[in-house]
Amino acid sequence: MLKLWKLLMVSVLLLVVAGCWDSVELNKRAIVSGVSIDKGPSEEKKYRVSFQVVIADEITGKNSRGNAPVALYKGSGRSIYEALGNASRQSARILSLGHAKVIIISEELAREGIRDLMDIFERESEMRLSTLVFVSRGQRAEDILSVMTIFGKIPANDLVQKLETGNRSFGYNFRIEVDDVIRGILAKEAGAIINGVIVKGDPEAGESKANLEGIKPKAILKNAGLAVFKQDKLMAFQDGIEGMGLSLIHNKQSEYPLFLDFGNNESASFSMFKVHTSVKANAKDPEHPDIYINVQQQAALKAYNGALDISKSSVLRNWEKLLSDETRKEIDAAVKVAMRLNSDYIRFNESVERNNPKGYKRVKDRWESIFPHCKVHIRVNTLVRHTEMRTRSLRSSEEME
Repeated sequence: MLKLWKLLMVSVLLLVVAGCWDSVELNKRAIVSGVSIDKGPSEEKKYRVSFQVVIADEITGKNSRGNAPVALYKGSGRSIYEALGNASRQSARILSLGHAKVIIISEELAREGIRDLMDIFERESEMRLSTLVFVSRGQRAEDILSVMTIFGKIPANDLVQKLETGNRSFGYNFRIEVDDVIRGILAKEAGAIINGVIVKGDPEAGESKANLEGIKPKAILKNAGLAVFKQDKLMAFQDGIEGMGLSLIHNKQSEYPLFLDFGNNESASFSMFKVHTSVKANAKDPEHPDIYINVQQQAALKAYNGALDISKSSVLRNWEKLLSDETRKEIDAAVKVAMRLNSDYIRFNESVERNNPKGYKRVKDRWESIFPHCKVHIRVNTLVRHTEMRTRSLRSSEEME
């Protein structure tokens, strides 16, 4: 009976204390969809932070007054949290970071170091570690959040959709979240990778609704390369074949386009798909490890303006070799940049540690001097799966007539 009474008393107490002691009603919250961080003018205003706040009435349409769907609140301070407090005093509601989709960091600030910036985003209980991170390339981060976008009323959502759509078929940018950035910063002798972004056009013109009313928007948001870091400091941006190679090394590219120029005004365009990359190491001698990058991929012919008979297997086998060579060049270019910057953001150290944990433990404090001299072997296997709806080009069909 005593045990029963104790159980009953505990149950009653649980009912009394249940509830959220720090709850805030939804109608008292201002939902932040994006955060931008720029360098401030002084130590007292070290960070200039902008918060893109969703105007719920304009999004739902029920009580819409035809105004902008978002508003930008700005604050400055010695820390991000102090800047948040200063910005909150301008709003009638509490700025809530729980639904923030993107964080934009200016290039100027990224080159000085972002370790202190990322601390609050990991520490803040409301902030999600799955929030996407970008670096504004050569522009103020504030300008990125100020552009009115065609697809979707909330500019932060437009950035997310561009990233996911581009990575699916045509781009080399991929999802990079707060957690990914923090792990890159903390990895010894490595570094973070963050997507670059720019405003293409006139940033000031992009701030008004007039940007949505013309056939040609005066400003649009665009993914702009991959920002590579040495620990927490921005070192460079990787574009073109270097960016594609970096994405391939990290096995983030499931489909991408590849162009072959044969000369004599002949060329072919391919869609590479079912792409899979593995990185392994042979670290019997951890002082001089061998790194093996293996790529398996398939190709579909999308356009061809030559006279070859592409129904012949010999033609396809030659194309497979050429496609493999092009992919190998992209990966090799990305590796050379990382070695020149002496930052192992391509994570060769992880492969060495998996292969020889004890050996890596002996050299990890000297990995910075070992990494640039790793011997890298790149193997690419390409299979041309099909040529879509035709086995001949229009040019070859004319010549046969």
